Amino acid sequence: MSLGKRQLHELLFYMILTRKLEESLARLHREKRLTSPLGLHSGLEAVSVGAAFVPTPRDLLASSLPTTGAFLLRGVKPVEIVLELLGKGAAPSGGRSGIRDFGDLGRGIVATTGHAATHVSVMTGMAFSARVQRQDRVAVALVSEEAVATGDFHEGLNFACVRKAPLVVVVVRFPSAARPGGAEVSQLYERARGYGLTALPVDGSDLLQVIQVVETALERAKAGEGPTLVEAPLRSSTRYIGSDDAMPAPFDEAARLDPTRSENETDVDANPIRRFERFLSNQDCLSEVERAALSARADDVVSDALRAADAAISPDARGLEERLFEPVS
Repeated sequence: MSLGKRQLHELLFYMILTRKLEESLARLHREKRLTSPLGLHSGLEAVSVGAAFVPTPRDLLASSLPTTGAFLLRGVKPVEIVLELLGKGAAPSGGRSGIRDFGDLGRGIVATTGHAATHVSVMTGMAFSARVQRQDRVAVALVSEEAVATGDFHEGLNFACVRKAPLVVVVVRFPSAARPGGAEVSQLYERARGYGLTALPVDGSDLLQVIQVVETALERAKAGEGPTLVEAPLRSSTRYIGSDDAMPAPFDEAARLDPTRSENETDVDANPIRRFERFLSNQDCLSEVERAALSARADDVVSDALRAADAAISPDARGLEERLFEPVS
């Protein structure tokens, strides 16, 4: 895929916007203003933005990861995300679900459940349905490596391989330090051979690599070559923000002032935003003035979203049962 300067800048903008929006949500969490659980990961921007950039509007996307960037690229507005987490009546779900269970088929977003890999089987079913109906559509599922230990993950992949369903599963692997005991997990793309499954490794901190590999996976799916497993290990867990009370991991002082920046050059490869900025700068495609303008634009979008969501009214209890049950004809 050949990308022009404007597209590259838009990709960087969405990465910066994702980081800044998540930092603002973390602050709201610390102020105990959110009405639903919050799961964030500053450092996952290359996967969330890259995996959502390639699919067409017809393709379906589901994620058990906190992939704010993926939602933004699918057309979800930042204010909608804030409204959901504040439980406001103007939120897409009416303030009922929060963002972790968010779904909108009109924008190709499939709602997930509380189980890490359930939607792998769900997306397999949707991919197989598209194949049977001869629809030019691919189902993309984003999961963390914990999902690999569940039956739904393997059952879904097995069925997808047998039926050659147009499915792409992106598995994010966190560094061993982020897992209890620091235990290493064998490389998933090697284990995929047992299913006769095509598997592609990619650096989960490199946006352009993610875009290239996901594009290859989608081309395989649309050509009738079956599912693809994309394994995306991250280089660092230093910017990990967990869920609920695990808010957030410490940043160095430079990153605290501007979360997209870091004075620690040894961390550039692990920080997908700084890494992409360095690439663009080396290609004479990004000046400091342009970078600052993109960052300021993201600040304005986040500020507008927070202001609008804060001013929105809370849901009316009289409408509690609306949009929950389908009327019987």
